Amino acid sequence: MFIMNKKKIIESIEQNKNIFLEQRKHLSHFSLRNQRQDIETFISFIKKNYNENLEIDLIRKFISELRLNKTNGSIRRIISNLKIYFDFLINNKIFNENLFSEISTPKLEKKLPSIASLEEIDKMIEKVDLKSKLGRRDKAIIELIYSAGLRVSEVNNLNINDVDTKINQAIIFGKGAKYRSVIFSDFTSNILEKYLSSRKACSNKENGFFLSNSGNRLSIRSIQHIIKKYIKLAGLNPKYHTHTLRHSFATHLLDGGADLRVVQELLGHTSPKTTEIYTHISVEKSRDVYTNAHPKA
Repeated sequence: MFIMNKKKIIESIEQNKNIFLEQRKHLSHFSLRNQRQDIETFISFIKKNYNENLEIDLIRKFISELRLNKTNGSIRRIISNLKIYFDFLINNKIFNENLFSEISTPKLEKKLPSIASLEEIDKMIEKVDLKSKLGRRDKAIIELIYSAGLRVSEVNNLNINDVDTKINQAIIFGKGAKYRSVIFSDFTSNILEKYLSSRKACSNKENGFFLSNSGNRLSIRSIQHIIKKYIKLAGLNPKYHTHTLRHSFATHLLDGGADLRVVQELLGHTSPKTTEIYTHISVEKSRDVYTNAHPKA
C-alpha cells in the first residue's frame, strides 16, 4: 500500500513520467508512444476511481476496465509498461511497492503470421516502375526487407554508411538499441547499387539510406505506404503488410534448411523462442503438402 494521499500519488505519477521516458529514449518512436499512452491511461483511470489507498483491488479494477475494449495483447503491453514504470518510481524512492508485479498477464492465442510466397513477392516487384528513380528506390526497399529480414523501423534507421554492397553486408540498428550484421545476395546488391546511383542526385547532406522525393530520410509511415501500394497493385492478400516480408524471409530460410539459430541471429531475436513460431509455419506447410500429396492422407 502506498502511504500517500490521492493528490500526492497522482502528482508523483504525472510529474515523473517525462523523466522516465527521457531515460528510455533509446527505444523506438512507437515503443515510447505506447509507454506514454499507457501511463496516461492509468493516470486517467485513478483520477476517476481512486478514493483512499492505491491497493491491488484498484489495479484489478483497472485491468477489468481494459478488458472492455482492449485486446489481450494490448493489456499485456499496458501491464508490462506500467510494471516497468513503477519499478522506476520505486528505484527513485517515490513509491515503496509495485502492485503491477502481482498482476498476471492474459495469455495470448498463438496466431501464425501471414507469409507471402516467393511468387507473390515477385509479383509485387513486377509492379514497380524501374524507369523512375522512385521506382528504383521502391524496388530496393522491397528487396532489402525480404533479402535481409528487416523491420520497418530498421529500414528507417538505416544510414548510407551502414550498407556495403561490395561485401553484401549491412549493419542494422535494431530493437532494444542493439546492432547486428545482416547479409544479402549479389542480386540484391545490384539492385541497391542501381538505387544508390539515383540517390546521388537527391542529397549530399542527408545520412539516411532511403530518401523521400524531397531528399529527406524516408519515414516509417512512408515505407509502410510503399509496401502496401505494391501489395494492392499486385492483387495480393490485403492483410499483407511490411512485416509480412520479414516473416516470409524467416519462413523461406527454414523451409530451405537453414538452422534455427542462424535465422534467430539474422532476425535479431534475443530468444530462440521468438524465432520458433516460424518452425510452426513450416510444419503447417508440410502438413498441407502431405495432405494434398499422400494417397492415404
